[in-house]
Amino acid sequence: MSRAPGLLLLRDNTIVARWYRSVHPDQGCLLPADIRSWLPPDHLAWQVIAATGQLDLSRFAAAYRADGQGQAPYDPAMMVALLLYCYLKAIRSSRKIAAACIDDLGCRVIGGGAAPSHQAVATFIRRHRPEIRRLFVQVLALLAAGGAVAGHLAAVDGSPVSGNASRFANLTGNQLAAQIAAVEAAIEAEADAWLAGAAAGTQQPLWDGDGEDDLPGDDGPGAGGGVPRRLAGLAARLTRLRAAQGKLAERQAAPGGAAARISAAQDAADAAARRLAEAEAAQAAKVEKYQAAVAAGKPWRYGKVPLPAGQNKKVARLAQRARNAEARLAAARAAAAASPAKVSATDPDSRLLPAKNGGWLQGWNLQLTAARRQVLLAAELHDNPADTGALTQMITTAAANCDLAGLAGQIRAWLAGNGYASAASFKELEHLMLLVAVRREAAQAGRADAAGAPPEGWEKMATRLATPAGKKLYQRRAVLVEPAFAQFFARFGRYLNYRGRDAADTEIKLLATVHNLGKLLDYRRRHPAPAT
Repeated sequence: MSRAPGLLLLRDNTIVARWYRSVHPDQGCLLPADIRSWLPPDHLAWQVIAATGQLDLSRFAAAYRADGQGQAPYDPAMMVALLLYCYLKAIRSSRKIAAACIDDLGCRVIGGGAAPSHQAVATFIRRHRPEIRRLFVQVLALLAAGGAVAGHLAAVDGSPVSGNASRFANLTGNQLAAQIAAVEAAIEAEADAWLAGAAAGTQQPLWDGDGEDDLPGDDGPGAGGGVPRRLAGLAARLTRLRAAQGKLAERQAAPGGAAARISAAQDAADAAARRLAEAEAAQAAKVEKYQAAVAAGKPWRYGKVPLPAGQNKKVARLAQRARNAEARLAAARAAAAASPAKVSATDPDSRLLPAKNGGWLQGWNLQLTAARRQVLLAAELHDNPADTGALTQMITTAAANCDLAGLAGQIRAWLAGNGYASAASFKELEHLMLLVAVRREAAQAGRADAAGAPPEGWEKMATRLATPAGKKLYQRRAVLVEPAFAQFFARFGRYLNYRGRDAADTEIKLLATVHNLGKLLDYRRRHPAPAT
């Protein structure tokens, strides 16, 4: 490259001659012909290619036709390496990955000069969701084989992440029913209009838009013509609304849902009323028997003289319990009416959750199980803002992943914060060495005084945590899992790109795989294999 003279004007108006390297954007390519010379030997792209070569990708190939017909797909090994490389660099959008295949030298090396379009990237992820999820265990197995998973402790924690849906798209059951009725009426009107136009031979050409949000009476480009496209859009919208309605009913019927709470309160009220009625009838029969004995002149040999049901203490207690049960039922119904349950019409699988720094977000409760060096043993999406119901699933899944990765029996103790405390979870996991805080975090970690007795069913866990060994082990919880969340969010952000449980679960598994792959590559850099 030639040099060109230049002039530099200083503050005192002194002109100093300088030489600069000239730039010629139209010159020929100066890259070496050998692609192996484009990047240094320790570049991230080469490390990802080497790690991908150790993965079993046979399931990816099984999804393609073997008869050679149609357009040839991209090599799954190349596409997997491309995804891992881009995600390691926090490039997650399919469009940005397609752009990186043109202007990122590492992507060009991985692709061998090929530049998959964003449709090809998105289609590859959608087609191979189960196989992409299985990569997590394979990378964990590479970590285990290399000795990068150390220690005998694992910790569980959760944190909210935003989904690809607006929190303002949440609707109540009544709002969903009204929109479903409106869309059904729109479909019927559009179908009648289309059939009438087809019978008269005056049907206009199809409109090129989707017409999804156009209803009868709109003056937009979809009004009048293009009824089949409008019908397809309305049918898709109706499907989403009905799916949201079904999800709302499922959540309400689930334990802790509004319908479940009302049903439980109703059952309790009915049982209390039944016991009261039985006690009143029994007392009335006893009074009647006493009166018959007195009328016959016989002595009463059955204890104290029975009082009328209205004056009996036992009946009075049961009556008070029945009134309390009715009050709880009324409170459950009032709470459901005052704050009706909602569901997102855009992504019914996601949930409205309290955000980390206040406010609300539409998304998921991300659950991570981490071991030493912040290696992830499991990553799952929980659709409930409370962590309580996620403990059993996270520990069971992490233990299964460890078994598949060759780490069976290595994790000796499982740690979790007080948000996971539950008598049901303690009973389900009693065969494990489990340490779950039953008091405030500061008190459990020994940074504050503990106060109050633990609830029923928590006594055994409280006793275990009160020992010096229990306190020492529990203090490791924050060191294991909280930096894992910090690293995870620093690299990938606190959001997901895909909608629906299956797609979102695939995405979070891919992010967790890339997180562990980064741990593997870093470990290999610090502990290089001995030269042979």
